Amino acid sequence: MPDATAFLYRTNDQLPSHLFVASVFETSPSLVDISDPLDEQYTLPSAPKRTNIDADAATKEKQAKEDAKHLTTAMVWSVTGDHILAATNKGRLNLIDPNTHEIIWSEKICSSAVTTLRLTGSGRELLVNSIDRIIRTFHVPNLSAEDLDPDTIQMPLEHKFQDVVNRLSWNHVTFSATGEYVAASTYNNHELYIWERNHGSLVRMLEGPKEEQGVIEWHPHRAMLAACGLETGRIYIWSVASPQRWSALAPDFVEVEENVEYIEREDEFDIHPQEEINKRRLDLEDEDIDVLAMDSRKGYDEDLGGTDFRMPVLYDLGASDSEEEFEHVSTGTVRRRSLGEGRDGEDVEEDKPTATKKAAASRSARAKKK
Repeated sequence: MPDATAFLYRTNDQLPSHLFVASVFETSPSLVDISDPLDEQYTLPSAPKRTNIDADAATKEKQAKEDAKHLTTAMVWSVTGDHILAATNKGRLNLIDPNTHEIIWSEKICSSAVTTLRLTGSGRELLVNSIDRIIRTFHVPNLSAEDLDPDTIQMPLEHKFQDVVNRLSWNHVTFSATGEYVAASTYNNHELYIWERNHGSLVRMLEGPKEEQGVIEWHPHRAMLAACGLETGRIYIWSVASPQRWSALAPDFVEVEENVEYIEREDEFDIHPQEEINKRRLDLEDEDIDVLAMDSRKGYDEDLGGTDFRMPVLYDLGASDSEEEFEHVSTGTVRRRSLGEGRDGEDVEEDKPTATKKAAASRSARAKKK
């Protein structure tokens, strides 16, 4: 008999997996322990947990007939391995204790058979795919809590994903590595659908080969999605194409979003012989370099548009507006007169015109006598 699904549980990272569950087609599911050379197989129940234990014989007989119709179609281990989540063909979700092999909690989550159960890495979100063409996500409580009470367990519905227009069915579903997205392959179609979980909106439809895709899996660490073609069995991989950044290879390379008109220099892209390039280099080496002249382009003159500071120098002392005066000491050397010297100098200057008049009068008197 073919197995519908089979899931291994790793009890320790250093030890190999030795427990797995299998939902077998048209028969009861099994828990298999392969730690010993002779494996041990335990049959797990599929019928939901009944709360009305004190019902009459007629009611119990009716319930027994209904329970016989329940078949487990999908199973998955909890993250910690403390419980097994199993779904039936009647839309029931059962929580099974792997130690006692009994159902401790049961609830109806949809009206048709469940085909796929998936958990996020944290184990707090459950993804359910059923043949009613609706994908559902549920919040899962902490099943490894010490004070867990099966009578108080609740798994509220989070989102419903479906194609309202085309009414497509889904072959397989999966969570992304972080659990933020849900991906699904479509029945009798080649497209893959991706929804965002926070808002429940469709964000992308992946197209590729014109082949219907079956099982899909998301990479545990990267933005990569793999799917298996139903017709050829080929594995197709979708990934995010990272844009090539040329600026990382050339520091002077500038990336532009739109085309920009560029006018090249006349000789910018000319190809010159190597001999001419060497000759130009030698000519530049023979050029005389003037290290004494000042480059006006790097000066500090405000008239040339400079903004740097230059110490003001007065080359013509006679053009000074200062009250202090200077006197020549030697060739090319001047000094500032003191205040006393300035006053004495002013008196001498005032006496000079009087002395000149007296000298001119004496010369005139001598000339008359003669």
